[in-house]
Amino acid sequence: MEPPVLSNVEEIAELYRELSQHPGLSAACLGPDVTTQYGGKYCSLYTEWSQRDLARAENVKFCRQYLIFHDGASVVYSGPAGTCSEIKDELLSRESPSGVLKAVLRKVPSKEKEKEKQFLEVWDQNRKVKSIDLTALDKHGSVYDDDQFGWLAWSHSETHLLYVAEKKRPKAESFFQSKAPELGASDEDAGRPGKDDAPLKGEQFVYREDWGEALSTRSVPVLCALDVEGSSVSVLEGVPEHLSPGQAFWSPDDTGVVFVGWWHEPFRLGLRHCTNRRSALFYVDLTGGRCELLSEDTRAVWSPRLSPDRCRIVYLENDALGPHQQCSRLRMYDWYTKHTSTVLEAVPRQAWGAFPGIYCGALPGLCWAADSRRLVLDTAQRSQQDVFVVDTVTGATTSLTADAPQGSWSVLTIDRDILVARFSTPSCPPTLKVAILPGSGWEAQAQWVCLQDAPPVPGISWGIRTLQPPPEQEHPQYRGLDFDAILLRPSEGSTAQKHPLVVMPHGGPHSVFTAGWMLYPAALCRMGFAVLLVNYRGSLGFGQDSVASLPGNVGTQDVRDVQLCVERVLQEESLDTGRVALVGGSHGGFLACHLLGQFPDTYHACVVRNPVVNIASMVAATDIPDWCLTETGLPYAPDTLPDPAQWTEMLCKSPMHYIDQVRVPVLLMLGEDDRRVPPKQGLEYYRALKARGVPTRLLWYPGNNHALAGVEAEADGFMNMALWLLKHLRCLSTPGVSDSGAGTSVVSAPGAPGARGHWTLLPHRSAFVPPGIRCATAEGEPCPAALGAAGSAGQLEGWRQPGPSRRAARACLGSLPAAKQQAPAAQRGGARPHGLRDRAGRGGGRRPCRLLPAAEPVPCHHPCGPQGHRGGTDLPALHRVQPARPAPPPAPALQPPLQPAAHRQRRPRRQPGSTQRRDSQPAPQPGLAHGAAPRRAQPLPAARPRAAGVLIPPLQVWGSAGRSHSVDLTALGKHREVYTEGPFACLAWSRSETRLLYVAEKRRPKPRLPCPWDVPGAARPVEEDEDEEGEQFVYREDWGEALSTRSMPVLCALDLEGSSLSVLEGVPEHLSPGQALWSPDDCGVVFVGWWHEPFRLGLSACSNRRSGIFHLDLASGRCELLSAEHSAACSPRLSPDGRRLLYLEGGLGGPHRQCLQLRMLTWQTRQSVTVLDVVQEPTEAFAGLYAETLPLRCWAADSRRAVLGTPQRSRRDLLLVDTEAATVTNLTAGLPEGCWELLTLQWDLLVATCSAPHRPPSLVVAVLPPAGRELPLRWVLVEDTPTVPGVTWKTLTAGHPAVRRAPLCTVSAWGPPSRLGATWVPGALGCGGRAGCQVPRVVGAEWDPFPGAGTQAFEALLLSPPDSTALHPLVVCPHGGPHTVFDARWRPSMAALCQLGFAVLLVNYRGSLGFGQASISSLLSRVGEQDVADTQLAVEQALHSEPLDPHRLALLAGSHGAFIALHLLAREPERYQACALRSPVSNLPALLGTSDIPDWRYASLGLPYSFERVPHAEEVATMLLRSPIAQAARVRTPVLLCVGARDRRVSPTQALELYRVLRARGVPARLLWYPEGGHALAGVETEADVFGNCARWLLRHLGQPRRDGTG
Repeated sequence: MEPPVLSNVEEIAELYRELSQHPGLSAACLGPDVTTQYGGKYCSLYTEWSQRDLARAENVKFCRQYLIFHDGASVVYSGPAGTCSEIKDELLSRESPSGVLKAVLRKVPSKEKEKEKQFLEVWDQNRKVKSIDLTALDKHGSVYDDDQFGWLAWSHSETHLLYVAEKKRPKAESFFQSKAPELGASDEDAGRPGKDDAPLKGEQFVYREDWGEALSTRSVPVLCALDVEGSSVSVLEGVPEHLSPGQAFWSPDDTGVVFVGWWHEPFRLGLRHCTNRRSALFYVDLTGGRCELLSEDTRAVWSPRLSPDRCRIVYLENDALGPHQQCSRLRMYDWYTKHTSTVLEAVPRQAWGAFPGIYCGALPGLCWAADSRRLVLDTAQRSQQDVFVVDTVTGATTSLTADAPQGSWSVLTIDRDILVARFSTPSCPPTLKVAILPGSGWEAQAQWVCLQDAPPVPGISWGIRTLQPPPEQEHPQYRGLDFDAILLRPSEGSTAQKHPLVVMPHGGPHSVFTAGWMLYPAALCRMGFAVLLVNYRGSLGFGQDSVASLPGNVGTQDVRDVQLCVERVLQEESLDTGRVALVGGSHGGFLACHLLGQFPDTYHACVVRNPVVNIASMVAATDIPDWCLTETGLPYAPDTLPDPAQWTEMLCKSPMHYIDQVRVPVLLMLGEDDRRVPPKQGLEYYRALKARGVPTRLLWYPGNNHALAGVEAEADGFMNMALWLLKHLRCLSTPGVSDSGAGTSVVSAPGAPGARGHWTLLPHRSAFVPPGIRCATAEGEPCPAALGAAGSAGQLEGWRQPGPSRRAARACLGSLPAAKQQAPAAQRGGARPHGLRDRAGRGGGRRPCRLLPAAEPVPCHHPCGPQGHRGGTDLPALHRVQPARPAPPPAPALQPPLQPAAHRQRRPRRQPGSTQRRDSQPAPQPGLAHGAAPRRAQPLPAARPRAAGVLIPPLQVWGSAGRSHSVDLTALGKHREVYTEGPFACLAWSRSETRLLYVAEKRRPKPRLPCPWDVPGAARPVEEDEDEEGEQFVYREDWGEALSTRSMPVLCALDLEGSSLSVLEGVPEHLSPGQALWSPDDCGVVFVGWWHEPFRLGLSACSNRRSGIFHLDLASGRCELLSAEHSAACSPRLSPDGRRLLYLEGGLGGPHRQCLQLRMLTWQTRQSVTVLDVVQEPTEAFAGLYAETLPLRCWAADSRRAVLGTPQRSRRDLLLVDTEAATVTNLTAGLPEGCWELLTLQWDLLVATCSAPHRPPSLVVAVLPPAGRELPLRWVLVEDTPTVPGVTWKTLTAGHPAVRRAPLCTVSAWGPPSRLGATWVPGALGCGGRAGCQVPRVVGAEWDPFPGAGTQAFEALLLSPPDSTALHPLVVCPHGGPHTVFDARWRPSMAALCQLGFAVLLVNYRGSLGFGQASISSLLSRVGEQDVADTQLAVEQALHSEPLDPHRLALLAGSHGAFIALHLLAREPERYQACALRSPVSNLPALLGTSDIPDWRYASLGLPYSFERVPHAEEVATMLLRSPIAQAARVRTPVLLCVGARDRRVSPTQALELYRVLRARGVPARLLWYPEGGHALAGVETEADVFGNCARWLLRHLGQPRRDGTG
C-alpha cells in the first residue's frame, strides 16, 4: 500500500510557509558583566536572527536580547529580555572592546533617488554620538559588508575604526564629452591643461576585474581608518599593489594593521567558498608605511584572530590551488617572538571518536578563551558538526558536544569563557545554547543551557548510516575510505507503507551535509517523501585522504558512491523502488545528471539547480576555471590553457557524455547572475534533452546567483520542485493536481512569495483551428473603448508605412501617456472610461507634438503595389502631386459610447483608450511626416512602463486631415509588445484598406483559478494587473542575438471598421510567423514561418534557418506551404497585379550566409519557378544573389521586372531582374560609387543611396525605362554629399601565384577599373550603354579574369591618405562572419583612420559573399587556415605594390575577423605591432555551450549539425586546434579587446579568457567591457568609445603617423 503523499497545492504552500518561518541564528554578542547588589553576576546577550518574509519576498533581520546569570563556573539562570525588533538597513555592526560603544554601518536611501548612501554611526549606551556620511566624504567607494573582506574593527584605545572599502576610481568620460566653459573663464584658461582630478577620456568602459560569484562588486579593496574623535577618514597606504587586503584588525599597540592579503595578479579568480587562493598574513606599520610578511607567501591564509592578551595570532592555512575546500591547518604567530608554529596539522584519515580535522570556512570572530591559550571552533565531523576546544600550546583537542545531542553545532562567540552556540537537527530548527567553558582539562564537562528552544518538527525521523564501497570501487591510493548518508523519512503512518525516495547528493564537491536543519529536505519529508542526503567520498569531515581521493575521479567515484547508497537503502528500507527521484545543485546537479545517464532505470524524476553538465565548456566561462582542471585531475596554471587532450578528458567526465541515455523528466532551475556555474550550462542540457524528446522544463531566475537564495526564487523553486516530483513519481491523489500530458504548467500558491491565487498543474491546451478569425469582441472585451482616435502625443515614431491608396490616411503605433491610470472594473464591462472625448472633441489632453520620420521603416505590404490603381506619390519634388481624395469620416463603430455625465464633469485627463474625431486633431507638420504621404500605419515608442504588465505603444492611423484612429493595444490585452524591427516585423494594409496586419509577441496565459476573492460580493482585482501565477520564472526561449525579446510571435489583424483586434489562429504551433502580407484577395495571409522545434537558434544574420512561405486561409483556417519544405525561404514580395510572389530561398544548414535562389510563385496555379539560381563561379555581369532580404518595394509597374541590391564582389550593385526572361541587368555597373542601396521603387521611380569609402551616402533617383531599354539609366542627385578629403581608395585583387601574374585590378578614388570606362556625368550617372550589361542567367560562367586561378582569386579594399610618397602604417581588417563582405561603402571609422594617417586594408578573403557559392564552400572545414592564409597573402601583396611601412602593421577586426587576427598574431608574433579586436572568437569548443549559433562551430569544420548532436571528443579536439586560444602562448603583440556584456553570439567570456592568459604571460592587454553592448557594439556611445580607444591604441603602439612618411 502506497502511503498518502501531500499533493494538494494549497496544503503544500501552507506547509512551506509554516516551515520557512523558522528563523536562523546568525550572530551573537555578549555585553559586559554586571554585578548585582547581592554579589551575583549577569550579562546581556544580543543575538541577530534572520527569517524569510514571504509577503515581502525578502529576508528580514531582527534582534533579541537575553539575560544570563552565572557564577563563573555555570549558568545559574537565563531568559529573554523583551521582545524581538527588526533591524533596518544595518550592514555591519561591532561592539567596542569595553562594550561601551557600538559602531554601525548603515545604508540610507538618497533623497535624489540615486544610489544609496552609507553612514558610519557610533552609539554609546544612551544615544548616537557620531553619524558620518561616508558617501559624501568621497574618500572611497562602497564599504564592504561581506564575510570575505568586510570587517569592522575597533582600535584597542577605542578611538579609531578600521574597515574595508572599494578603492575610489578616477572619473572617466567619453572622448566626445563636451562641457560648456565656466562663467568668467577666459579663452586662455580654456586652453590650459586639465586639473589632476580631471576625468580620464575613454576610460568609462575599461574592464574592472572582480572576485567572482557573490563578490561581483568587489574589485580593488582598500583599508580605511575612521578617527572617531576627529570624524576624519583616511585611506591607509603601504599595502602592496599586487594585494587585495581584507579581514583586518589593529595591531596590539594600535600603531599598525594586520590583514590578509590576496594576490590578484595576474588576474582574480572567484573567492567565495575558495580557501585555496594564494594569500598571506601581513602587517603594515602606519608610522613608517612598511609592510611586513607574517606568514608563508606560497599558501592560502585566512581568518586571523588576536588573543585577548594581544600576544598571539591564530589563523587557518591551506595549500594554494588544489581542491577549493580541504582539511586546514591551524597556525599561530607569536607577536613578540615573531615565531610561527603549527597548532594542528591536517588530518589524513578521520578515526572514530578522534578529532576529524578543521573544515570550517572561518574561525568565530571571538574564538579565544580568557586564558589566551585555548580557542574554540566548530568543524564537520563526518555527517555531524561539533564544537572543539584546542589547546594552542599542546595541540590537544577536546569535544565540547560529545555528550550533547547529536546534530549540528556552530560557535557564535565566546567572551570571558561564556560560550554561545547554535544547535539544530534535520527535524529541529536552530536553537540558542550557552555554556561556561570549564578550566583546562575539564572541558568535556561543559553543560549546555538552552536559551531559545524550538520544538521539533513533527513527522520527521532521521538517522545516519555508514557505507563501505566494494573492493572494485576502492581508490587504489586511498583504500579503506568509507562515507555516510543521512536518511530522513516520514515518521507518521504505518511502517509497512513504502514512501517515494528523493536522493540529494551535495554540491562542492568538497562540501558536506551535516545533520542540521535544512528547509527543503524537511518540507519534502513532511510531504511524505523519504530524503537521502549522500556524503560521498570527497566530502569534508572524513579526513584529507577522502578529499584527495576525488580529484581525477569526478563522474565515476562520486557517482558510484551515490548509486551504491541508493541501492543499499532501497534494499534495507521500506521504500518504493518504482518512485525514486534525484534533486541536486551545482556539483550535486552534476551527479544527478550523471546518474540519469549512467543508471537510467533507477530514477523516475529529476530536479537540478545550476548544474555542471559540461566541464569542458565551463572552463572558459566560470569564475573558477581552476576547479574544472583540478577536479578532472589535471594541473592548473594561470598562464596556460587546456590542450585538446585535456579538453577531451573534461568532456568525458561530464554528464553531457551520457546525454543519449537520459530518459527521465528533468526540471532545471538556473540563476541568471550565476558566475560560478554559468546558466549556459543548464541551457545546454535543456536543449539537448528537448532535442531528444525528453520531458524537460526550465525555470530562469533573474537577480539570483549560484545559490538561488532569494526568498522568492527559493519558494518558487520549492513549489515547482514539489509539483514536478508529484507528477512524475505518480503521487497525484487529489483533484487539485492533474496528471495529464507532458505540457504541464505550474502556477503560484497563496503561500508562495510574490504570488496571489492558487497553485495547480494545468495541461497545455491542445491545438484548435477554428473555421475563421476569432474577433476580440466575440470574447466580450471592450474593443470600442480601446479603438479610439485619441492617443498620446509628444513621442517619436518607431516605424511607419504608407497605405496603398491616395486616401490621405496613415496608421502609426504610438505611445501611451505616462500617467495612464488603472481602468476601473466597471470600465471592463463596457462603460465609458474617464477622460474620453465626446463627439465634439472636448476633453483634456496634451498638445500634440510633431512626428519625426523613422530611421528604418518596418516592412509593410500594400495590396496594389507601389503604383496601385489609385496612383499617388511620396516624392512631390520630382512629380506632380495629385490632390488627395478627401478622407471619409471615421466609421461609427469606432466611436465609443458617450461617457456618463459624472465622468464628463470631472474629466481629469484623456485616457489612452479614448477616441477623438479626425477633424479635431491638427495634421502633422508637412515634411516631418513624409509630406503628402498616402494612408500610413505607424507605431510610436512606448511610454514609461507601468508597475505591472507590458506597455504596448498605441497604433495610430493618420490621414491628410489628421489622425483618424488611435488604438490602445495595451487595453485590448490581446498580445504583448509589437515587433517593430528584426526579421519578423511587418505592418501591412489589406487591399481594401480596412485592416492592418502586424506581428506581436504572444500573450502569455494567465490562468484564473479559485482565489480568496471568489465569494459573493467580493471585489475582483483588475485583470490587467494579474501576474502570471507561478509562471513568472518559466524560461522563454528567444531567437538569440539582437532578438532576445522575440520568443513567440503571432499574427494580429486590426479591423478598423469592425472595431476588433484578432490574433489569427491556424498558424501551426511549431512555426514562428513573420514578414506577413495579405493575400491578393484579402481572404488570407501570406507569411514566413520559421521552425522553432525542438528549440530556437539565433536568427539574426542567419539565412540558413529552416523556414517556408505559407498561406493561411482565414475562411477555412487551413495553412498551406507555398515553398519547398526543407529550405530556408524569406522575404515574400507580391507583385502590383497580385499574380506573382517573389521570394528568396537558400539551403538548410551549412554557412549562415550563402548564395541564394530567387524564386517566383504564380498565385493562381501555385507553381514556383527559379528566376535566379545559385551561382557557383561569378561572371563579369552577375556574381550571384546574396541579399538578406529583398527591398520592401522591389517590383516595377509592369509586375514583370524587379530591382534588388546585392554584393557583387567588393561592390554592392543594383540589379534589374526580368522574372519572365530570367535575365539580369546591372543598373550601377561601372559607376564610381561602390555601394548602392535601393530604398524604394514606386511607380517606376527608383530611390536609392550611393556611397564609397571616401564619400558619405548621397540620395539619388532615376526613372526606370520600359523593358529592354533600361540602359543607359540616368541617376539624378537629390542630395549630394561631398567627398571627404584625405581619403583615397582602390580595389586590390589577390590570389595564388597564378593569379598574381595577371594584371593587378585597381580602382582609383574616382572610379572602378578603367576597363569598365564609366565616369560621372554632371548631375547624372550613366552606364554609357556598355555592351554586356544585360546577360542571361548562367550557372558557372565562362568568363574568368584570372586564367588558371579558378576560385583562388579574392579582393581587398585599400584606403590610404592621398600622399603616395609617404610610407603609411597599415591597419589590416579582415571582416567577420566569416560569410559576409566588405563592400565599397562609406565607413566613418575607416575614413577617420585614413585622416589620422593610416592606410586601411579591408580583406575579402575566400569565403566572402559576392564571389560565388564555390568561394563560400571553399572555406568550410578550412576555417582558421584558408581565411588566415588569404589575409596574410593580401598583406604581402599590398606591402609589395603600395607605399606602406612594413614595420608598422596593426590588426583591427571583430568577431570572425578577430579570430583571423589572433591566428595571424600567433603565426607571425613579430610582424604586427598592435591589435584591436571587437567581440573576438578565440575558443571554438567553448562557444558550443554559450553561443546562440552552436551550429556554426560544426559548419566551420565541415561537419553536419543536428539539434541533438553532442560533439565527440575528437571533434572537440579539432575545434580547439583550430582556435587561436591554442596558440595564445605565441602572442607577443599588445592587444586591445572590446566586448559587449550582452553578446549572445560570441560570449564575452571568450575575450575574458584571452585577456587573462595574455596578462599572465606579460603581454600588454586591455579589456573594454560595455554593459549594454551586444555582438555588434552598435550603440552610438559604444561605437564612439570603441573607435576612440582603438585609435588611441594604434597611435600608442604604432607611433603618430606623419605625412612625410618619417613616422
